[in-house]
Amino acid sequence: MNGDCSSDVRTYTGVPDERIKIAVIGCGLLGTRIAGELCLCGCAVSLYDSDNTALSTAVSRIHQDWEHLRTQGLLLNQHPQPNNLICASSLEAAVEGAQFVLEAVVEDLQVKSELMRRISSTCSQTAVLGTNTLTLDITAMSEHVLHKQRLIGVRFLYPVYTIPEVEVTMGGNTDAQVLQRVGRLIEHLGKVLFVRTGDPLILTPQQVESRQIAWKEKVQAQQRDRGPGSHGGSDGSSHAVVGMLQHTANNYRAETEDNRHTVTQSQFLSRLTAGIKN
Repeated sequence: MNGDCSSDVRTYTGVPDERIKIAVIGCGLLGTRIAGELCLCGCAVSLYDSDNTALSTAVSRIHQDWEHLRTQGLLLNQHPQPNNLICASSLEAAVEGAQFVLEAVVEDLQVKSELMRRISSTCSQTAVLGTNTLTLDITAMSEHVLHKQRLIGVRFLYPVYTIPEVEVTMGGNTDAQVLQRVGRLIEHLGKVLFVRTGDPLILTPQQVESRQIAWKEKVQAQQRDRGPGSHGGSDGSSHAVVGMLQHTANNYRAETEDNRHTVTQSQFLSRLTAGIKN
């Protein structure tokens, strides 16, 4: 695989691009894994980091992650499509045309607020802005954002690839329709969305390991169903990944719902409709 960072120059082929377009800002350990996961699920990902060194090595690190998943028997899609991922030359280029912008930069309110201010003034007015934060005040962050009702907390749990849960936090200005859009995205990824209403969702090492074991079992079962010598192709492979993720995610729904600080998207939306405050 080519580990170089692809150009952000797009060539028009005359075929409509129906992939979900997502910009991932921040090429740290978490950001690269989020980008890699989105690519495996068939999204069109634009990756950017202000650190040119981090950006220039991002694709090779994603390919290394995929190779590690393959050797560990955790990669269903044996032929990931590299054209699902580009590295943008600027923040403006990264967010252009994006339906979702997910940031995964340092956990600092001032840094994230300034970044979201820049993003919101450049990207589409309808783009959802997701901040990956564990502890920061999303309402305070949204005060720096143009159309602040579209800012929402979206936290992928490390190591991302084998973890079904994605935690979502609504700020005081977040619109319920934004939650619905994020919910549909996460459903497309085959993951489980949980709305945080108290303490953050933290998985124990044992829970992380159990999810990895379950994922490996599902990969093996899917490969057996395909028959000998079949390792997946480029056509429809992303849908196969998503379908299996959805099946795996359902196994953990009840376990995570036991966390009294977390409710599912449907539960939370029902409360919003009924006017019930948590």
